Amino acid sequence: MGEKEKRTAPGAALANRLILLLTAVYTASYLCRYSYATVLPEIVNSSGRTKTELSVAVTCLFVCYGAGQIVSGFLGDRSSPKKLILFGMLASSAFNFIMPFTGALWAERVIWALNGFAQAFFWPPIVVLMSSLLTPAEYARGTVSVSYGGYFGTILLYLLSPLFINVWSWKGIFLFSGTVGIVIALVFVIAFPDVSPEKRVRAEKEERKAPALSIFSPGLVLIMLCIVAQGFIRDGITTWMPTYVSELFDLGSGASILTGILLPVFAIVCLKLTSILNRKKLTNPLVCAAVLFGAGAAASLVLFAVNGKAAVATVILSALLTGSMHGVNLMLICMIPPYFKNSGNVSTVSGLLNATAYAGSSFSAYGIALLSDNIGWRFLFLVLAVTSAVSGLISFSVRKFRSSAV
Repeated sequence: MGEKEKRTAPGAALANRLILLLTAVYTASYLCRYSYATVLPEIVNSSGRTKTELSVAVTCLFVCYGAGQIVSGFLGDRSSPKKLILFGMLASSAFNFIMPFTGALWAERVIWALNGFAQAFFWPPIVVLMSSLLTPAEYARGTVSVSYGGYFGTILLYLLSPLFINVWSWKGIFLFSGTVGIVIALVFVIAFPDVSPEKRVRAEKEERKAPALSIFSPGLVLIMLCIVAQGFIRDGITTWMPTYVSELFDLGSGASILTGILLPVFAIVCLKLTSILNRKKLTNPLVCAAVLFGAGAAASLVLFAVNGKAAVATVILSALLTGSMHGVNLMLICMIPPYFKNSGNVSTVSGLLNATAYAGSSFSAYGIALLSDNIGWRFLFLVLAVTSAVSGLISFSVRKFRSSAV
């Protein structure tokens, strides 16, 4: 074990506290991000507005979230990451407090678009803080824990929304999410240390003559293509699996609610397994991603073969397909940015990669629907199998990306 990996007991305790705080922040961010989408069906029922009218606000959030990733990533390398996270948490909480009382459709869309921009100020600064304050092993553990936070927030929304709706109104979930956000923001600003911007970190390391990676390298472009593919497959299947199961097996709308809770639970399991695989066997994240893409290709091929024949097997295989993509997401979006620590571009690359994943996710709902309508569900899985296999080969081909210093 190298010097950077050694920690005294107090040092390890501090690392655990920092990881716990960032996990709490990310949990709160998901509460404030998905509060509207979770209660959207109830808003449709109680307001008399159409799903199309109300869903525009969700689209506005994700468009601004994707664009904001680039801004957040750029600022994270040049200003205080702690202040950026605090800004995002306070702003997003405020928009959740305002949202239930806006009244007009245009106002709801504007508020939720601004919330999307505020939400972009979490992940890139979080990556900067973890890469600066934690050892590589702690960073790997921290990314998994923080990712768990997002899924915990999603599960909490699914569990609490019916309670708020039955006891009072859908408005309660916004007030709850905003309150949690404010409380976590106060704890975070008091208990979490700040770090120097990454540009200053680079100046301090120049004496070591450490190699620096370029953000314009061909290898990074190929990695981004793989990230687009995993975002498309993961969120496309997550969005449309309930419809697919309902159409083929006539299980009813209850499957949609069950899937909404089961998928994040299964994603947590897959992240844990991916973390163990990466830590003990496939230490190169690109090789690990290639294996996971291979698992996704295999699941897609079996789905192609059993199409419409076994409901339970279909749900399990679909969960395996999305779970493998969650693992790819962990490897490519979480483990690649620290490669750029010596060039001072951790946050910039993190924002760029996250925006790339968003691009694939944004096209997924429409793309999956278009493919299923034109070639059918069965041959859709054949397309996904080929996409996964090609992405796995690309990931494996750039496995020496870290050594290509410029």
